[in-house]
Amino acid sequence: MWSREFIVFRISVLLPSIILAFPAAAQSIPRYDVPGHCNQVADVGGGSSMIYNGCIKLEQEAYDSLKSAWSGIPSRTRSYCDEVGQAGGGSYSILKGCVDMESDAAANTEEFKF
Repeated sequence: MWSREFIVFRISVLLPSIILAFPAAAQSIPRYDVPGHCNQVADVGGGSSMIYNGCIKLEQEAYDSLKSAWSGIPSRTRSYCDEVGQAGGGSYSILKGCVDMESDAAANTEEFKF
């Protein structure tokens, strides 16, 4: 069995590196299966190549826009909007829409008045 001192020592040595690893991972834009998502979208339209190509183009534009801004987006917004983007089938367009709306809402906080 390990002593209490040994366990505390191990935690004190490992904890800083664990904590430092998480922000770096959070700074990376999520990776979605864009071709899979766009295939699903195109299948709703009867398997249209035009819809697939349009979807890929929109997803690429949204990804490119988010990629350069991702690290500057508050972590709470990144986390919440990633969940929203994944719920939409892994869509950068949905992710970007969520980030844009959350940013607008944060900049225009409503106040309750009596």
